[in-house]
Amino acid sequence: MAVITPSDLESIWLRRLIEKLGVSEEPRILDCKPDQGAQINECFPNVEAKVSTTGGAIVYGWQVWETEHLIEAEFHAVWASPSGGMLDVTPKAFPCKSIAFVPDPNTNYVGQQIDNVRINTSGNALVDDLIKVCEAKFKLENAGEKADMYALSLNDDEASYWQFLGQMRENIMILLSKGSTRNQQCFCGADKYKKCHGRVLVQLLERL
Repeated sequence: MAVITPSDLESIWLRRLIEKLGVSEEPRILDCKPDQGAQINECFPNVEAKVSTTGGAIVYGWQVWETEHLIEAEFHAVWASPSGGMLDVTPKAFPCKSIAFVPDPNTNYVGQQIDNVRINTSGNALVDDLIKVCEAKFKLENAGEKADMYALSLNDDEASYWQFLGQMRENIMILLSKGSTRNQQCFCGADKYKKCHGRVLVQLLERL
C-alpha cells in the first residue's frame, strides 16, 4: 500500500484521528530535512543529537500517514529551533519531503515503544482485521518486560503467534490490493475469508 502525507489538514479523517489521540494541538506540515548521519526512523536519538549540537528542543507528537484504506498516527519527535520553528530531521525508509505532524505536549518518550493509532477510512471490514493484527503484533512485542528491551525476545508460543500475525498482515494487504472483502475468497483459497483465516484470527486474538 502506498503511504502518503495527508495534504488536507481539515479532512474529517484527520480530525477524527486527532480526536482519538486526545490532542488539542493543530496539525501542521513540516519539512523533512535529515541531518547527515541521522538514522532511518530513529527520531528520538536523531533529535537529541541535533539539540546537543545546534541547540533548540525536542518536540514530541504524532506524524500522520495515509493509505488507500486507513489513516495512521505514529509517535514521533521533531526538532524545534531556538527561534521556535519545527523541522523533521529523521530520514524515512522511502522518499519524503514533508510530514503532517501533530504536537502532543502530554506524551513523552521514556524508552518504551508507543503503538500507532489507526482509523479505517475505507468502510471495508477487512481493514479492521489488518488494524487488529498490527495491534496484536505490537502487544506481543512489548508485553511486560519486553517494553524495556530493544531487541525482540519471545518464547516459543509467542514466536509462533508473532509469525502467524506477520503472515496475516502480509496476506490481508494482498487481499486489499485486489479489492477483496471479508466475504470473498480467503488468501488460502479454501473458503470465504471470514469463515476461514478470518475465523482463525478471531480465535487467536481471544487467546492473546
